[in-house]
Amino acid sequence: MVSNLIRFGRKAEMAEDPVCHMQVDTKKPGGGTFAYKEKTYYFCGPGCRVAFSREPEEYLSGRKGKKM
Repeated sequence: MVSNLIRFGRKAEMAEDPVCHMQVDTKKPGGGTFAYKEKTYYFCGPGCRVAFSREPEEYLSGRKGKKM
């Protein structure tokens, strides 16, 4: 019960998935993380992480992206 109260009380830190632009909880990113140029990126699902890892500059520049 105490763990439920602690979890309930924590405020989620959110980040934007650079592929699909969904908001992702940085404590529990469903797609994991990927470090690129000394920055950590967070992903909603594994597919977005894999796509980003193959062409990070394309997604960061806005030339590529997915609409959800």
